[in-house]
Amino acid sequence: MKLSNLLIGLNYQKINYIDVEIEKLSISTTDLAPNTLYFCIRGQNTDGHELASVAIAHGAVALVVDRKLDYDVPQILVEDVRQTVGILAGRFFKQPRDKFKLIGVTGTNGKTTTTYMLKSILETAGYKVGLIGTICNMIGEQKFPAHLTTPDPIELHKIFLQMADAGVDYVVMEVSAHAIALNKMAGVICDVGILTNITQDHLDFFHTFENYRDTKLAFLDKKYCTQAVANIDDNNICEYVINNPQKNVITFGLNNPCEVFATNIKYSMLGTTYFVNLDDNVLPINTRLIGEFNVYNALGAATVCLCLNIEPRTITAGLSSCDFVPGRCNIIELKNGAYAVIDYAHTPDGLKNILQSVRAICNGKLYSLFGCGGNRDSTKRSIMGQVSAEMADFTIITSDNPRLEDPDAIIKQVEEGVIAKGGQHICIQNRKEAILYSIDKLNRGDVLVIAGKGAEDYMDIGGKKISYSDFAVLDSVKK
Repeated sequence: MKLSNLLIGLNYQKINYIDVEIEKLSISTTDLAPNTLYFCIRGQNTDGHELASVAIAHGAVALVVDRKLDYDVPQILVEDVRQTVGILAGRFFKQPRDKFKLIGVTGTNGKTTTTYMLKSILETAGYKVGLIGTICNMIGEQKFPAHLTTPDPIELHKIFLQMADAGVDYVVMEVSAHAIALNKMAGVICDVGILTNITQDHLDFFHTFENYRDTKLAFLDKKYCTQAVANIDDNNICEYVINNPQKNVITFGLNNPCEVFATNIKYSMLGTTYFVNLDDNVLPINTRLIGEFNVYNALGAATVCLCLNIEPRTITAGLSSCDFVPGRCNIIELKNGAYAVIDYAHTPDGLKNILQSVRAICNGKLYSLFGCGGNRDSTKRSIMGQVSAEMADFTIITSDNPRLEDPDAIIKQVEEGVIAKGGQHICIQNRKEAILYSIDKLNRGDVLVIAGKGAEDYMDIGGKKISYSDFAVLDSVKK
């Protein structure tokens, strides 16, 4: 594709301009080839402008910059390089996003489960569905590796092209707060977007909760989605909806007045039953997914599908058939009549939700096993320790992707929170040993919640990913 064709309608200045042929787009000097258009992005640790010479030496024939560089190659000077990546990536891949309907899901917790619920409903309705998310990317039942919750723009549009070529009708994708803040969604508008909830996370990047909250709330704007759906029971979202009555936001919830809600909810270790009000159609749902938070996830998915004019009975059928989301509240019955629950909960609110849900249906003691990731929001560590001490009978503090931090130092920060609330606990750094220790303590009716990693199949230690799975540890015990 000629550079001139890529730049049609873009607000930019030309430097050393000649109309070169572009065969590849890249934001990384490790991913270059002849005839590459290289985007000089300013990151947290590096500035792509300083690596332009490396890019040119390895095939870049033009640069997108936000300041003039002392090189003879064509330079496209723009105000925001990050935003430009998404816009040009869409053009380079012939706007594949226009060939299907797109649903975006954001929120601190519940994104993955909500996307799986949406996929189940839409497939029940007879549509072919693509999924982009934390666990994997999917076209129908075909799975592909996922490296980020929301891919970088060039990779995102490649995936869109793959899905469009496969003839999908809908794409359901997770949209992280980082993706919103870093303009990964530039040039992409969702047909429907949903905001599940907003609680503390990622303060290592956003620095204040207010910055994080406002980034999530921004997703409700028409810049990101034509129709918005939101959880009215979340205080931050409720305040936004009240203060912005002109916004076209459809709401769901359990406590506040809203368009979609549930009644007569009954929980057990075998699942959850309730009735959902969908456009004045009151219909039953019977699912193996436990917990109030999963009722919220289901209500959110149902509200999105109402916006898409999916028939109410198809919605409830799709929700009832979605009984397993990898690494999300997965219940495993153990030999001695106790249970283990594997869940991805890695925030204070996420841990509270899963422990609260299990506590309500646990007939014995509740054990909580978790760790906190390294090189991430450190302020949540002691808070999660407090949550566990308050809600569980016993806490096992262990390791969870310490990355470049000292795992014992992370564990100590979590332990401070447990001690502050007087919780009984033990610290075992090796996660496998921690799980085996915990299982030995369980009696019939007890429940062990193993939180934090979910479906992950690795442990990130010292910057290296080592093969590890909570599921594999439990399988070894069952055998």
